[in-house]
Amino acid sequence: MQRIDWVRFIPVSTAVALLVFVLDVVFHGTLAKGMYVGYPSRTPEETMSLFPFLVLTYLGQLMTFCYLYLKVSPARSKAHAVWWGLWGGLFVMYPNMQFFVAVRDTSWTLLWAQVTEGIALTVVTALVFEIFYRPRASHFG
Repeated sequence: MQRIDWVRFIPVSTAVALLVFVLDVVFHGTLAKGMYVGYPSRTPEETMSLFPFLVLTYLGQLMTFCYLYLKVSPARSKAHAVWWGLWGGLFVMYPNMQFFVAVRDTSWTLLWAQVTEGIALTVVTALVFEIFYRPRASHFG
């Protein structure tokens, strides 16, 4: 089984999750500012009051994503991190695809933009985690 160096894992995965969160917030505040026009959403005031919960969901999801990378991928390389980011990112985005079915007046364009963005963020997560955590090869025994 792959051993996890928790002293490195916790701070590195936390920092990576926070970095990706900031990148996502900046992306939605600049390049994708109008992405959710017409999409059912909360008021800005409600959104800001729930912002701490949003940060916690990013931490939980992306730290788990990094943990799974260590457990699922026995090989350690940047290429494997990108591969995990692509495939794992697709699985992370399945709930968005299910939510899309239930929400009226959303478009296929918005769905594919969300899926593409989510996969890009998970690729960044896995790659940056791989670079800074530097996980070692699996240890069996």
